[in-house]
Amino acid sequence: MRKFSTVIALIVIGSSVAFSAGPIGFGLQATGANLNVSGLTDVYGFGFGGGGHLDFSLPILFSFRLQGDYVRFSPDAAKYAGVVFPHQTGISVQGGDVNMISGHVSTKMSPLPLPLISPYLTAGVGITKMDVGGIQVKGYTGPIPTLASGTSTSANAGVGVDVNLIVVSLYLETRYTWIFADGGTSTYVPVSLGITF
Repeated sequence: MRKFSTVIALIVIGSSVAFSAGPIGFGLQATGANLNVSGLTDVYGFGFGGGGHLDFSLPILFSFRLQGDYVRFSPDAAKYAGVVFPHQTGISVQGGDVNMISGHVSTKMSPLPLPLISPYLTAGVGITKMDVGGIQVKGYTGPIPTLASGTSTSANAGVGVDVNLIVVSLYLETRYTWIFADGGTSTYVPVSLGITF
Protein backbone atom coordinates (compact mmCIF):
# COMPACT_ATOMS: atom_id res chain seq x y z
CA MET A 1 0.00 0.00 0.00
CA ARG A 2 2.89 2.35 0.78
CA LYS A 3 4.41 1.80 -2.69
CA PHE A 4 1.05 2.52 -4.32
CA SER A 5 0.61 5.75 -2.30
CA THR A 6 4.13 6.90 -3.16
CA VAL A 7 3.57 6.37 -6.89
CA ILE A 8 0.25 8.23 -6.82
CA ALA A 9 1.91 11.13 -4.97
CA LEU A 10 4.69 11.29 -7.58
CA ILE A 11 2.17 11.32 -10.41
CA VAL A 12 0.14 14.12 -8.79
CA ILE A 13 3.22 16.22 -7.97
CA GLY A 14 4.74 15.70 -11.41
CA SER A 15 1.48 16.54 -13.12
CA SER A 16 0.92 19.63 -10.96
CA VAL A 17 4.40 21.00 -11.60
CA ALA A 18 4.12 20.36 -15.31
CA PHE A 19 0.61 21.80 -15.52
CA SER A 20 1.71 25.07 -14.00
CA ALA A 21 4.83 25.34 -16.15
CA GLY A 22 3.57 25.64 -19.70
CA PRO A 23 1.35 24.66 -22.60
CA ILE A 24 -0.60 21.42 -22.58
CA GLY A 25 -1.05 18.95 -25.41
CA PHE A 26 -3.26 15.88 -25.54
CA GLY A 27 -3.58 12.98 -27.87
CA LEU A 28 -4.10 9.31 -28.59
CA GLN A 29 -1.78 6.43 -29.37
CA ALA A 30 -1.92 2.93 -30.77
CA THR A 31 0.24 0.58 -28.72
CA GLY A 32 1.72 -2.83 -29.35
CA ALA A 33 3.84 -4.63 -26.78
CA ASN A 34 5.82 -7.77 -26.14
CA LEU A 35 5.29 -9.36 -22.70
CA ASN A 36 8.00 -11.37 -20.93
CA VAL A 37 6.73 -13.09 -17.78
CA SER A 38 9.04 -14.73 -15.27
CA GLY A 39 8.63 -18.51 -15.57
CA LEU A 40 6.51 -18.26 -18.72
CA THR A 41 9.09 -16.89 -21.16
CA ASP A 42 7.88 -16.71 -24.78
CA VAL A 43 4.39 -17.96 -23.85
CA TYR A 44 2.82 -14.53 -24.29
CA GLY A 45 3.54 -12.97 -27.64
CA PHE A 46 2.77 -9.55 -29.03
CA GLY A 47 -0.30 -7.75 -27.70
CA PHE A 48 -2.22 -4.79 -29.11
CA GLY A 49 -4.15 -1.89 -27.65
CA GLY A 50 -4.05 1.87 -27.28
CA GLY A 51 -4.50 4.77 -24.95
CA GLY A 52 -4.25 8.48 -24.38
CA HIS A 53 -1.75 11.01 -23.08
CA LEU A 54 -1.32 14.55 -21.80
CA ASP A 55 1.88 16.47 -22.51
CA PHE A 56 3.09 19.33 -20.32
CA SER A 57 5.80 21.36 -22.04
CA LEU A 58 8.40 23.26 -20.03
CA PRO A 59 10.34 26.29 -21.35
CA ILE A 60 13.50 24.16 -21.35
CA LEU A 61 14.52 20.86 -22.93
CA PHE A 62 12.31 18.85 -20.55
CA SER A 63 8.61 18.04 -20.66
CA PHE A 64 6.27 15.66 -18.86
CA ARG A 65 3.91 13.07 -20.29
CA LEU A 66 1.05 11.54 -18.35
CA GLN A 67 0.17 8.41 -20.32
CA GLY A 68 -2.33 5.60 -19.98
CA ASP A 69 -2.37 2.42 -22.05
CA TYR A 70 -4.48 -0.69 -22.40
CA VAL A 71 -2.91 -3.78 -24.03
CA ARG A 72 -4.36 -7.29 -24.35
CA PHE A 73 -2.12 -10.35 -24.54
CA SER A 74 -3.13 -13.91 -25.40
CA PRO A 75 -0.94 -16.92 -24.62
CA ASP A 76 0.25 -19.28 -27.32
CA ALA A 77 -1.48 -22.52 -26.28
CA ALA A 78 1.20 -24.81 -27.71
CA LYS A 79 4.06 -22.87 -26.11
CA TYR A 80 2.20 -22.73 -22.79
CA ALA A 81 1.74 -26.48 -22.78
CA GLY A 82 5.38 -27.00 -23.78
CA VAL A 83 6.75 -24.74 -21.04
CA VAL A 84 4.43 -25.79 -18.19
CA PHE A 85 3.97 -29.46 -19.11
CA PRO A 86 7.17 -30.31 -21.06
CA HIS A 87 7.03 -34.09 -20.51
CA GLN A 88 3.32 -34.69 -21.05
CA THR A 89 1.26 -35.21 -24.17
CA GLY A 90 -2.42 -34.70 -24.86
CA ILE A 91 -2.51 -31.36 -23.04
CA SER A 92 -4.98 -28.76 -24.32
CA VAL A 93 -4.82 -25.17 -23.03
CA GLN A 94 -7.50 -22.48 -23.38
CA GLY A 95 -7.91 -19.01 -21.92
CA GLY A 96 -5.35 -17.14 -19.85
CA ASP A 97 -5.62 -13.79 -21.63
CA VAL A 98 -3.95 -10.85 -19.89
CA ASN A 99 -5.56 -7.41 -19.91
CA MET A 100 -2.97 -4.82 -18.90
CA ILE A 101 -3.83 -1.25 -17.93
CA SER A 102 -0.96 1.07 -17.10
CA GLY A 103 -0.55 4.68 -16.13
CA HIS A 104 2.82 6.43 -16.03
CA VAL A 105 4.15 9.93 -15.56
CA SER A 106 7.35 10.30 -17.55
CA THR A 107 9.90 12.96 -18.27
CA LYS A 108 10.94 13.66 -21.83
CA MET A 109 14.32 15.18 -22.66
CA SER A 110 15.00 16.42 -26.18
CA PRO A 111 18.75 17.03 -26.52
CA LEU A 112 18.31 17.95 -30.21
CA PRO A 113 15.07 19.98 -30.50
CA LEU A 114 15.08 20.36 -34.27
CA PRO A 115 12.25 22.26 -36.01
CA LEU A 116 10.69 19.22 -37.70
CA ILE A 117 12.07 16.10 -36.02
CA SER A 118 12.95 15.95 -32.32
CA PRO A 119 14.43 12.72 -30.91
CA TYR A 120 14.05 12.33 -27.16
CA LEU A 121 14.82 10.17 -24.15
CA THR A 122 12.10 9.24 -21.68
CA ALA A 123 11.82 7.64 -18.26
CA GLY A 124 9.01 7.37 -15.75
CA VAL A 125 7.18 5.61 -12.95
CA GLY A 126 3.59 4.54 -12.47
CA ILE A 127 1.30 1.61 -11.83
CA THR A 128 0.25 -1.36 -13.91
CA LYS A 129 -2.86 -3.46 -13.36
CA MET A 130 -2.84 -6.98 -14.76
CA ASP A 131 -6.18 -8.76 -15.05
CA VAL A 132 -5.56 -12.43 -15.90
CA GLY A 133 -8.42 -14.48 -17.30
CA GLY A 134 -9.07 -18.03 -16.18
CA ILE A 135 -7.15 -20.78 -17.90
CA GLN A 136 -8.50 -24.26 -18.62
CA VAL A 137 -6.17 -27.21 -19.11
CA LYS A 138 -7.55 -30.49 -20.42
CA GLY A 139 -5.61 -33.66 -19.78
CA TYR A 140 -4.06 -32.50 -16.50
CA THR A 141 -5.42 -32.47 -12.94
CA GLY A 142 -2.58 -30.92 -10.89
CA PRO A 143 -1.90 -27.27 -9.98
CA ILE A 144 -1.66 -24.97 -12.98
CA PRO A 145 1.06 -22.27 -13.00
CA THR A 146 -0.36 -19.00 -14.19
CA LEU A 147 -0.04 -15.26 -13.74
CA ALA A 148 -1.70 -13.56 -10.80
CA SER A 149 -3.99 -10.59 -11.24
CA GLY A 150 -3.05 -7.47 -9.33
CA THR A 151 -1.79 -3.91 -9.38
CA SER A 152 1.95 -3.25 -9.11
CA THR A 153 4.44 -0.43 -9.24
CA SER A 154 6.12 -0.12 -12.62
CA ALA A 155 8.89 1.92 -14.21
CA ASN A 156 10.06 2.53 -17.74
CA ALA A 157 12.87 3.98 -19.83
CA GLY A 158 12.98 4.46 -23.57
CA VAL A 159 13.49 6.56 -26.66
CA GLY A 160 11.22 8.28 -29.13
CA VAL A 161 10.97 10.84 -31.86
CA ASP A 162 8.47 13.68 -32.37
CA VAL A 163 7.56 14.79 -35.89
CA ASN A 164 6.35 18.37 -35.51
CA LEU A 165 3.78 19.30 -38.12
CA ILE A 166 1.91 22.61 -38.44
CA VAL A 167 -1.04 21.81 -36.20
CA VAL A 168 -0.21 18.44 -34.63
CA SER A 169 2.78 16.32 -33.71
CA LEU A 170 3.24 12.65 -34.50
CA TYR A 171 5.47 10.46 -32.39
CA LEU A 172 6.97 6.99 -32.33
CA GLU A 173 8.18 5.71 -28.97
CA THR A 174 9.41 2.50 -27.38
CA ARG A 175 9.86 1.95 -23.64
CA TYR A 176 11.36 -0.94 -21.70
CA THR A 177 9.00 -1.39 -18.74
CA TRP A 178 9.49 -3.27 -15.48
CA ILE A 179 6.49 -4.50 -13.43
CA PHE A 180 7.47 -5.12 -9.81
CA ALA A 181 4.89 -7.74 -8.82
CA ASP A 182 5.03 -9.80 -5.62
CA GLY A 183 5.64 -13.01 -7.57
CA GLY A 184 8.64 -11.59 -9.44
CA THR A 185 9.52 -8.87 -11.90
CA SER A 186 7.98 -9.07 -15.36
CA THR A 187 8.87 -6.88 -18.30
CA TYR A 188 7.14 -5.65 -21.41
CA VAL A 189 8.22 -3.42 -24.24
CA PRO A 190 5.43 -1.20 -25.57
CA VAL A 191 5.83 0.53 -28.92
CA SER A 192 3.47 3.47 -29.40
CA LEU A 193 2.54 5.45 -32.50
CA GLY A 194 0.63 8.54 -31.49
CA ILE A 195 -0.67 11.96 -32.36
CA THR A 196 -0.59 15.03 -30.09
CA PHE A 197 -2.81 18.07 -30.60
